[in-house]
Amino acid sequence: MTDDSPADVALRGCVTRMQRSLDAKLNALSRSATPATLHSCRTQTRRLRALLRSFRHAFNPAALARYENVLRHLTRDLGAARSADVEQQLIARFAAEQCVPKDDGLEQLLAIAAQNRSRAVWDLKAKMSDDLWLRRLERLQRAASDPTLIVESRLSIAEMSARALRRRRRRLRRRLRARERSPRALHRLRLKIKSLRYLLECCAPYQAVVHAEMKQLRLLQDRLGELNDEWSLQRALAHQRPYLRANVDICAKLHSHRRELMQCIDTHRKHLLRVWKQAPADWARARHNSKAA
Repeated sequence: MTDDSPADVALRGCVTRMQRSLDAKLNALSRSATPATLHSCRTQTRRLRALLRSFRHAFNPAALARYENVLRHLTRDLGAARSADVEQQLIARFAAEQCVPKDDGLEQLLAIAAQNRSRAVWDLKAKMSDDLWLRRLERLQRAASDPTLIVESRLSIAEMSARALRRRRRRLRRRLRARERSPRALHRLRLKIKSLRYLLECCAPYQAVVHAEMKQLRLLQDRLGELNDEWSLQRALAHQRPYLRANVDICAKLHSHRRELMQCIDTHRKHLLRVWKQAPADWARARHNSKAA
């Protein structure tokens, strides 16, 4: 997005590009529901939702609510198949790394994970072949192209982006300093990190001063994502043949690995806070240079 372009014009172009990308990814998913196409669709949906939330005040509330509602339902529809993919991949990883003996029920756990994945994909394909799904996609495209979606603004996209970034950084800094450890709190922290990272990629990909920040955000997001996936797997295993030796062994490995992940998360949290402490002068210098150019 060009720094001096009006915010409404720049946002209209950004929403249009992101919606076209989502349409292409959904078409690929309808042809083949692979782990890659599922993950790609969910990621693009979340990127679009993060953009809409970050610039909420630039949108017409009624039109925005319609758009967000369709995106929220779409994310939910893709969730079960994506969770089944992650579960199957994690169990397969333990088997490949030989962390768990192949006897004592590991083959059964792999078979259960494969069956769960097949069922979730079958359910998703059934939804995608239904008229309700097609009508939802039509509503999604209408919402994205609605001429009343974005209100006219006197601000430039640079000013509006700077405000959104300050707000996102302030909220995330508050979360990081709280150092909450519950799964729910860490999941919320991960969502805030995603939102800031997606906003930076959209609004400031060309600024060298944010590269260190984006690196720490990406590392934090990856570690928190890994932690969330393993917590989800442990909850799932609690309901799947809990008497199997392989189940017990995997849960023990997950518990041990969780301590390592928490240490990594604390390290990256400190690095990110340090980057933010050193960065304000660099951000101000970058804004001055962009205006001078």
